[in-house]
Amino acid sequence: MREVHVPACGPREAGMDVKVSDQPHSENSIIPDDMRALVLYASLTGNTRKVARAIARELGAQALDVHKASAQDFAQPELLFVGDGVYFGRPSRAMVRFLRGLPKLNGVKAAVFGTYGTQAKQLDALAKILMEKGAEVVDRFSCPGRDWFTLGLLHRHRPNEEDLKRARAFARKLAEGT
Repeated sequence: MREVHVPACGPREAGMDVKVSDQPHSENSIIPDDMRALVLYASLTGNTRKVARAIARELGAQALDVHKASAQDFAQPELLFVGDGVYFGRPSRAMVRFLRGLPKLNGVKAAVFGTYGTQAKQLDALAKILMEKGAEVVDRFSCPGRDWFTLGLLHRHRPNEEDLKRARAFARKLAEGT
């Protein structure tokens, strides 16, 4: 696995460089060599990060944490997966800020995904921003994630392997359909 250095952004990373895994297409990648796929995610608790990494591994694509990058680091893919948790019914500020800072996404097929404690309300907001940027939002995926608002008692062991299996199938279906 190759590592690329991405200039950091945000108060937590101010003045530092962070490493973002760059996973090139593997020999058994389902993404055609001439297609670029990217998984963007924000995850405060690690739930959405698990799903993002499962999708990226399935596609042989890069998973980019928006807390560790800036919109200037973004190279427009053909297939974009955007994932976030839900925070009081909304996506994270970091993801919204990142997406709003992107250039137009005309011609990009996009899918939104996320984890939730009670409802996946953030997906509509993410899809709306992507459509405003010109992307064609073709599908969505969600699964429960451990809800720390309830002291971690709700969905304690989620996302689990079955959730990740469904996430990989979701990614595969979209990649094969493009």
